[in-house]
Amino acid sequence: MSHCTTTPNSFPPLVSDRPAQAAAIRSTLDAAASLINTQHAAVLSSVIEMKEQNLHRSEFGFSALRDLLVSQFDFTFNTAGSIAAIARLSGKFRLLAQAATTGRARIDQVAYAVRQLDQTTAMRLFARTPFRTPVASPFDPSVQCATPEAMVSEYCAHASFKDLRRHLDELWASIAEESELFDELGEQSMQRLELIPQGNGMWSLEGQLSEATGRLLDKYLKTACPPPRQEDQGTEDEGGLLPPQANRHAEALHQLLAGYGSSPQAATRHGHTATLDLTVDIETLQGKDTGRLPLLEGQPISVARARLLACEAGVIPSVFDYATGEAVELGRALRLPNTALRRKLELEQPEGCAWQGCDRPVAWTEAHHIQHWADGGATAAENLILLCRFHHGRIHTAGWSVEKTGPGQAVITHHEGHEAQAGTGRGGSEGDGCGCSDWRTDQDMDAENEGSDWDVFPTGLYRSEWSEAMKPDLDALAETIERDRCLEAIKASKAKCREKFKAPTPVPVLSCPSERLLGEAPQHQAAQPDPERDRAPRHARGRQSTWKAHAPHTKASGRSATDRSSAQTLLSLPA
Repeated sequence: MSHCTTTPNSFPPLVSDRPAQAAAIRSTLDAAASLINTQHAAVLSSVIEMKEQNLHRSEFGFSALRDLLVSQFDFTFNTAGSIAAIARLSGKFRLLAQAATTGRARIDQVAYAVRQLDQTTAMRLFARTPFRTPVASPFDPSVQCATPEAMVSEYCAHASFKDLRRHLDELWASIAEESELFDELGEQSMQRLELIPQGNGMWSLEGQLSEATGRLLDKYLKTACPPPRQEDQGTEDEGGLLPPQANRHAEALHQLLAGYGSSPQAATRHGHTATLDLTVDIETLQGKDTGRLPLLEGQPISVARARLLACEAGVIPSVFDYATGEAVELGRALRLPNTALRRKLELEQPEGCAWQGCDRPVAWTEAHHIQHWADGGATAAENLILLCRFHHGRIHTAGWSVEKTGPGQAVITHHEGHEAQAGTGRGGSEGDGCGCSDWRTDQDMDAENEGSDWDVFPTGLYRSEWSEAMKPDLDALAETIERDRCLEAIKASKAKCREKFKAPTPVPVLSCPSERLLGEAPQHQAAQPDPERDRAPRHARGRQSTWKAHAPHTKASGRSATDRSSAQTLLSLPA
C-alpha cells in the first residue's frame, strides 16, 4: 500500500477559490465587529454605572467622562466621546442607552442620535411623548414603537447613518414649524451690517448676517467666483493677509451691486436706482483746461476718474454744454452697448478680459471705448474691447494705448514718458503710431513686475501705480506679506537642511569588555579601598591583587569569557 505526501501549494489561488476567500474574510470581519461592539456595550454599561454613582468625580477626580476614558484607559478620542455622550444622556434617553448597552445598536449611531435629540427642550420632550397609536417599525412590522425615541432606536439598530440622519431631520422639521419662524425673527433682529469709511478711500465692511441672507450671499459668491486654484488655497500656516480668492469675492460683491443697481427691477428712491450720479460739462470731460471739475454725488473728482466712470454701467453721467446749459446726454444711449452689441462682444471674447493672463470672467468685464465717446468715439464693436474693472482703470492712466486687431483681439501697449494717442499701436518708427522707442506690451509689463519684491497683490498692481495717498497702507501690507513669505521660505529651507544633513543610522559593532573605543586611552580612576585586601597579611596582598587582575569577570560585572575572547580577536585583526 503506497502513501502519498502532499506539499503546500505555493501557487496563487485559482479564480474559483476567490469567493471562498472572500467568504472567509467576511466571516472573520463579522466576528471581529461583533466582538468590538460587545466590548463597547460592556464598557458603556460600566461607564453609566460609574456616572450614576458619581465615581468619576469622587474616585477618579474627573468631571468629564471623555477625558477620563482618554487619559486613564487609553480609549481613542472618538470612541471615548461617543461612550461619554450616551452615558451623560442615559437618564434622558433610556431606550437609546439600552439599545447601546445590549449591543443592539452601535455606539456611534446612538451617540449621534442622543446629541441631536438633546439640542432643544422641544426636541427632548417630543422624543419622549407617546404616539397616539403605536407605530410599526419600518424594519420589523412586529415591533411597535410607542414614542419617537423608540423609532429612533430602531433606526440606530437597522439603518445606515445617512438614513438615521434623514429621519432625525424629518423629526426636527415636524416640530420646528413655529420655532423656526421665531428663530428667523431673532436672527433678523440681531443681524447688522456696517460700512465704515477708513479715510484713505477704502471702506470697512463688518457685520453679522441671518442664516437666509448668509446662504444667499455665499451661494452668489460661489456662483460668481471660479473655484480657487491650488496655488490660491494656501495652507493654514501661511497666514496670507490678502488671498486671491478673497480679493475675487470683493470684486464679485462690486459686480452684484453694480449690476443690480443699474437694473430696472432694482429698488428706487425718488425714481432713481442705486447708481452714482456724475455731473460734468462736455469740454471738461474732453480734457480741455476749463478750470472746472466733475462732480460725483456732489463731490469734486479728477477728470481722469470722470472719464473712467463715464464708461461704467453703474454711473449715470449728466453731460451738458457749459455755455448754453443744454444737456448733451442724460443716460446711456451714446456710451453703453445695447444688449445685442454686448452679446456680440462677449461672443468675440469668451475668455473674458482682454488683458493677457487675466482670469476675470466675461460677466465681470466692462466695455472700453478705444476712442472715448466724449471725444467722438462710436459705441460700435470696432471701437470697443472688454476689460475687467481693474485693467479698465489701468488703461485710463497715462501712457497706455489699445489697438484692436480683430474681433475680440487687441494689442495693449504702454508708452514711457508721454500720453499715448487713442487707437495708436505699439509705436517704433517715426511714422508708426506715436513714434516712441520705449514701448512694452501688457505681457511685457507683467513679466517685468512678476517675481519682484513688490509683486504681492493678486491684481498684479505695479509699484509705479502706488498713489501717494495709498502708499502707506500698501507699504504696510506689502511688508507684512513679504515677511510671511520669508518665514515660509526659512521653514522650507530648514526642513530641506534637516533632510539633507540628518545623522546616518549607526552601524552596530562588537562591544569591548573595557567599554572603550578602539584606539582610546584607558581612563585612570582613583583606586578604591579593598576591605578584603586590607585584612589579608601583608605578604599576601600583592599576590591577591595579581590574581584578581587575571581572574575572569564575574556575573555582576556583566562580562563573560566569550565577550573577552571576541574583543581580543577583534583587537588582533590586522589594520
